[in-house]
Amino acid sequence: MALTSAALLAAAPWPAPRRVAAQDGGGLLDNIRIGLPNYIQGGDIARPRVMYRDSLVSLNDLCAVRHARLDPERDPVYVNGLPIGFCCTPCPAIFSMNPERYLLDLKLTFQDPVTPARKAIIDSSRRIKIGQDIYFFSSVATMRRFRREPLRYCGKLTDPVSHARFRPAPASPHVLFRDRDYWFAADSTKAAFQTSPDRYFERQTGT
Repeated sequence: MALTSAALLAAAPWPAPRRVAAQDGGGLLDNIRIGLPNYIQGGDIARPRVMYRDSLVSLNDLCAVRHARLDPERDPVYVNGLPIGFCCTPCPAIFSMNPERYLLDLKLTFQDPVTPARKAIIDSSRRIKIGQDIYFFSSVATMRRFRREPLRYCGKLTDPVSHARFRPAPASPHVLFRDRDYWFAADSTKAAFQTSPDRYFERQTGT
């Protein structure tokens, strides 16, 4: 049964950053994160962006859905190969149901993956999903070129089971499910997908 955004609002696969306690001579400071994903400081210390395990930095500095502080332990959703960060468990799934709503609110712009000199149009009529990754295009013509040769233009993808980032090749494990292509970083994650495809078809709450 499909869940509404309201219902969704009601386990990160990557290991969480290790936490250690630091001392400043007068007692314990706040816990400090070691490794990635992790915060990086910008202009506003109350709104840090996140650098993820692939070393890419979130385009947004507040959650795309709830406008709250980003959580490094929450896996991003990749749009045209770039990460959108979130604050809590339900938000990636809510975002993925209607990405145009939240991207337009963020006022972000993206390059067309086929013709990078052109600006992608944030509209469902110009959107393709590969697995759980989202792509927008400047025209129907570039969408068609992408569909014909997705591996030529997609760049790195997110494994829909492990959320590992990898660059797919023609020999990479692949499944076509509900008219959508899914590539996998390993045969084991392909097997897990085939066992329960509805679990991984879209980002779900808790993933």
